[in-house]
Amino acid sequence: MPAKSVKKRGTKVAAPDEIVFKCRFCEKSKPLDEMVVITKYFPPVVLCRDCEKKVQ
Repeated sequence: MPAKSVKKRGTKVAAPDEIVFKCRFCEKSKPLDEMVVITKYFPPVVLCRDCEKKVQ
């Protein structure tokens, strides 16, 4: 069963048992299911879904 996120003051914070990554663009820790890898750059860039829309 997936872990539920905890909301604090309008920001989404990952639950303690959830795997997270750090977006290279906004530098926020986000859940792994929001991770996007852009392979058109070398080395590939790991971003969150929100930042991926900004970069494209």
